[in-house]
Amino acid sequence: MIDALIESLAASRKAQHITQAQLAERAGLSRMAVQRTETGDVDPRYSTLAEMARVLGMELIAVPSALRP
Repeated sequence: MIDALIESLAASRKAQHITQAQLAERAGLSRMAVQRTETGDVDPRYSTLAEMARVLGMELIAVPSALRP
């Protein structure tokens, strides 16, 4: 599930023609944090994913597993 989320964030970044460095700057993160998140080298914090999503015009929503299809 987390992999699909990270793939969606990376795809959105690319579709908006935003570099990892630009995303990092706008989100208050290091470029390396963005790179390592996108490549799966780290298990990112929720706050990191939420800031990346915010910059990309997305919103993270937690859904209980019992309500997921």
